[in-house]
Amino acid sequence: MESTHVLFTPSQLAEVMNTAKTTILRRAERESWPYTNGGNRVHRFLLSDLPADIQSALVAVTTTHVDANLLPVLAPEAALAAATRIAETPLSLSLYNKDSAAWSSGITTDLVRDPRVGRIVRMIQEARTVPKGWGRRAWIQAVALKGGTTWQNLYRYMARYEKQGLAGLRHTKSNAEQPKAWSPEAVEWWVGLCLKKEHRKLARDGKKRLYAILIEEASRQGWRIGSYRSALWWIERKVTPQLRALQRGGARALDNTLPPVLRDYSDLAPFEILVGDQHRFDFWVQDEDTGEVFRPEGYFWLDLRTRCWYGGALDRKYDSYLMGLALRMGLKIYGPFGSIYTDHGKPEESRYIMGIMKEMRNLGLGVDRTTSAEIGTQHMDGDPDEINPLCLLAGTHRKAIVRNAKAKMIEGRFHKFEQILRADLLCPGYVKDLGGLQEENEVDQLELQRLAKAGKLLGFQEFFLRVLKGMDIQNNRAHRGVLKEWAWKPRPPITTPMDCLRMCCGEGWRPVRLSEEAIDLVFLPRAERKVVLGRIQLDNEVYEHEALIPIDAWVDVRFDPMDATWIHVFHEGRYLCTAYPVTYSSMKDRDLARQKIEDKRRRRKGFITEYRRLTSCVPDVLHYSETPAIERAAAQIGKAQSSRLKAESEVTRAREPGELADEIKRLEDYRPTVKRPLFRHTSDRYQWLIEHADQVTEEDRGFMGKFEGKMSAETRDYWAVYREGVQGPGSKVQGPRSRGRRER
Repeated sequence: MESTHVLFTPSQLAEVMNTAKTTILRRAERESWPYTNGGNRVHRFLLSDLPADIQSALVAVTTTHVDANLLPVLAPEAALAAATRIAETPLSLSLYNKDSAAWSSGITTDLVRDPRVGRIVRMIQEARTVPKGWGRRAWIQAVALKGGTTWQNLYRYMARYEKQGLAGLRHTKSNAEQPKAWSPEAVEWWVGLCLKKEHRKLARDGKKRLYAILIEEASRQGWRIGSYRSALWWIERKVTPQLRALQRGGARALDNTLPPVLRDYSDLAPFEILVGDQHRFDFWVQDEDTGEVFRPEGYFWLDLRTRCWYGGALDRKYDSYLMGLALRMGLKIYGPFGSIYTDHGKPEESRYIMGIMKEMRNLGLGVDRTTSAEIGTQHMDGDPDEINPLCLLAGTHRKAIVRNAKAKMIEGRFHKFEQILRADLLCPGYVKDLGGLQEENEVDQLELQRLAKAGKLLGFQEFFLRVLKGMDIQNNRAHRGVLKEWAWKPRPPITTPMDCLRMCCGEGWRPVRLSEEAIDLVFLPRAERKVVLGRIQLDNEVYEHEALIPIDAWVDVRFDPMDATWIHVFHEGRYLCTAYPVTYSSMKDRDLARQKIEDKRRRRKGFITEYRRLTSCVPDVLHYSETPAIERAAAQIGKAQSSRLKAESEVTRAREPGELADEIKRLEDYRPTVKRPLFRHTSDRYQWLIEHADQVTEEDRGFMGKFEGKMSAETRDYWAVYREGVQGPGSKVQGPRSRGRRER
């Protein structure tokens, strides 16, 4: 039905209406259908001359699309059915062709599905079929009353339909952008009032308060405004989804409503740009050592050109070191990468990752740093493999707009990866769905507990091995993104990421191989430590080496957190040594103790020998005394004789009676004094005072009283026994007794 001049035979109409041919002929004669004679004098009826019910039936059974040019010649009921068929056709058919009559006449899906249009079409169809015994005017009035309108309006609808068809029944406003009842300034002010960021939390009822403010402002400004219902209509018409997103979520939300940038990766070299992201797996695993059940989290790198997994690492929670482990895996398998493309996260911007970038540049590998794209598409159902990031110039570093969930193809890749773990590798312990039914989640939780109790839940190492196997499976599985960017002839029906890598190798691309030492230099974490007596302390472990003994400075340390048996030491940018943990000596192992002592003696002797070698051939340049030794001896003898003569004269000097008595008393009262030492602890001082009771002063007695006041019963007994042993039986304890062990 693609022409306005469509003819039907009675046999065709009988088949459509599911009736006999004679029934069609009798009805045509009774209702006087216009016809033309064809071959063999067979009647042929024009589509536009057929009754409305037959037209509708013909439209309903049409197997091809309906031409929009038929709409003006059809009866209202059939025209509505035909317009519905047109609205349901694909985009490539005539309704959406700008040259078609449907486009020019303004027939759209909204018009066809408008219940108001359907009601008017039924009234027009009924009004055009005047029953016997009714006048045309009286019948139209009755139909209008039944349809809830006036007969004048029904006449207008019929006239519009005769001229424009269904398009004439559209309810339109003259220049809808320029309101009649509203002042344009009032509309703009009202829309801005509702769009203000501070008013984003106001619900529909809250807009009534804003409308009251609008009334006050319109009264001051002299604006014309409409009703509250009209104000809500203008909000729906003027405010776009982008404006609402900007009001509620700022620039990031606005970006998520705009079309993403679609890019092609076929111009990249393998591993020129890596995209990385963390992923928390939807599986529970069990720690083999502690038995704890947890969800592992990993970091993975994907090549944008070939879609091959470059590397991955797994742990309880991802950090910068886990990112480095994943890169280290890919560096050993595929060689160096070009640049990275990551989120705007703290581990991604850590000093460790920046240090890796720096070391890669030092090795001449030309690494460029890039981060996430500037657009997000969480509201878009497109293929994540086609929603590509921005390719940045070498040496630049762009900050990402966060929470753009689908801005990287690796997001969709994780979903497929989880399916491989479930379907191909049959991993148990799948987590419950947070948005699922409660009864289903309870079953999943009980199953998890049962598996953990029975020891059937995968261990962490077992799960990691399955993850590595899943990465290999996905690298060799058909990928439509790779097929879309296939640049070689002939083009196969299916391709895999590894096929793309093989073709790139066939064109001459080769990875650059690095030695294990160079890889360690790039990826090992670093720390700064002070060398103390030839040893370095790192993470509660002490390391030593012969080369560290003469060093008394800060050094750079490279270490492996998973292997604490060694560290690499660098001093002033140069490799110094590889230090190992200290072997502690033993009080029982005589051989080990003897070896340690001999090592220390050897080192001491080596330094002494080196010192003598350096100083033996060097003269002493100090200026010493030139006085002869005989004169110095004579001077010493003369000084000693004068002192002795002075002492003898003092002894033989005659004393006064008072002086003689004082000297006699001083000799009788003489007691040898002991020099008081320096005490480290209060108990040491108390013990010394007990042992030298004759030298106790008033200050010492005050100290002893305070010290004895803090003693327990056992301590007092101890000091009482100790005092008897020093001062003899019967000695009295001054103050409370002391404790059994020293107070520190």
